[in-house]
Amino acid sequence: MALACASPAAAQLSGDIAFRTDDRFRGHSLSEGRPTLSLDLSYDHPSGLYLDLVVHAVDSLHDGPQLLGAEENFGYARRIRPDLSIDLGVTNSDYTEYYNGLRAAHYQEYYVGVIIKRVSVHLHYSPRYFGLPVGTLYGDVDGALPLDKRWRLTGHFGVLQQVAGATLDGAGRTHYDYRIGTVATFGPVDLQLEWTGGWGGRDYYANQTRGKNALVFGAAFKF
Repeated sequence: MALACASPAAAQLSGDIAFRTDDRFRGHSLSEGRPTLSLDLSYDHPSGLYLDLVVHAVDSLHDGPQLLGAEENFGYARRIRPDLSIDLGVTNSDYTEYYNGLRAAHYQEYYVGVIIKRVSVHLHYSPRYFGLPVGTLYGDVDGALPLDKRWRLTGHFGVLQQVAGATLDGAGRTHYDYRIGTVATFGPVDLQLEWTGGWGGRDYYANQTRGKNALVFGAAFKF
């Protein structure tokens, strides 16, 4: 979404329905390794304001299809030069207990970033990460490299640093994640294959050890 903000300003309502074999977030599965289905609705205003709503569903082991979570994003992107834009906003996230089998989570993140051609750099701050009594800063770099009219390579690297609150048992205060993949576009359909993972001790999502790499397949129908 951040890279899309660098495109010419025009009022636009768009969306997609996407299937993924695993819902991965910053190097960790939020669906316990199970497939998910999501609906993403976005609105971009010529002023630079944008709204985004994503709803995720998961096929739980015992209860059938269930709501996994919802994310609302409100931001502002402004083009400074033809190849440079600024981006800032807030993300509100709500996850049900199906994201880790233990508890629901609600939290906000505030972010600021720059977009240079096909590379974006952002810094995110959360006063209560995943609803826990810890404050975090998260910095990430995302990029896309077109190979031809249909194929492109994508990459991501992020660092999560706990800046407030007591260290959770075995969690550590610094975490890293990465993602590299390829996307193929066939009309309104995007097919994605990516290798993702992370490291840095136990995480904040389900108190599981990081470093579990995964190959994730996704397919999205854009409308």
